[in-house]
Amino acid sequence: MSDTRCRLCGGATEALFERPVLGHHLARYRQCSTCRLTQTQEPDWLDEAYASAIHPTDTGLLARNVRLRAIVATFLHLSGIGSRPILDEAGGYGILTRLLRDSGFDAYWRDRQATNLFASGWEWSEALGPPAAITAFEVLEHFVHPGEEFARLASVGADYIITSTEIHPGERPSPDWYYLAPASGQHVAFYRPETLRHLGHACGYPVVHVGPFVQIFARRPFPTWRWWVATRLSEPLHALVRRRRRSFTVSDSEEQRRRLEETCR
Repeated sequence: MSDTRCRLCGGATEALFERPVLGHHLARYRQCSTCRLTQTQEPDWLDEAYASAIHPTDTGLLARNVRLRAIVATFLHLSGIGSRPILDEAGGYGILTRLLRDSGFDAYWRDRQATNLFASGWEWSEALGPPAAITAFEVLEHFVHPGEEFARLASVGADYIITSTEIHPGERPSPDWYYLAPASGQHVAFYRPETLRHLGHACGYPVVHVGPFVQIFARRPFPTWRWWVATRLSEPLHALVRRRRRSFTVSDSEEQRRRLEETCR
């Protein structure tokens, strides 16, 4: 596809600006006139960009995971998912997977770029069946072909896909918008609310609630108060959620000990 056509909907795009990424590649940013996706040209610098899965400028990694754990745990508990599994897509070092398991949710990790350090032993398998939810935090902005890559997430069959990506202020991003993240070279797609609604509808998730940082896609309508409570009151409520669910912290340690003993026999 020509770099002047949108990689999400195929619509015509208009040039916005150019910026160097990784110090020596020139990224050309364009915005689709139909779905409003802002995107770079087809990036040829990603092998270099992903030499390290987590860029050293991402100092908010731990704080972000703690905050998002509270939102996800509160929403899913209010939604009554019980013991159904959760897939943490692009789970990085396994921090969120571990935090969710500590909060009593049967979460599993998957990531093609990173090493699972904190939730080793709880990698996702299709044998687990469709998850209740997929968390895909700081993922959408990495999609080179958003429609195809989001469709792959949707094909797993979760009731909910919960994402985080920064929605740029105004109709189009500014050349100095920090979320372009030119130092890392990993952010290549940027969204408006209408872009995310287009993405959800195209992939079988017609119910889309878009916040400035956290979003949820659902296959069918659900009581919206649950999402409102989760995104606004999760910090005080998460402590109550943890009291009502049995943490996997100790049982996971015991399971890992059992596995190690078996390998030594």
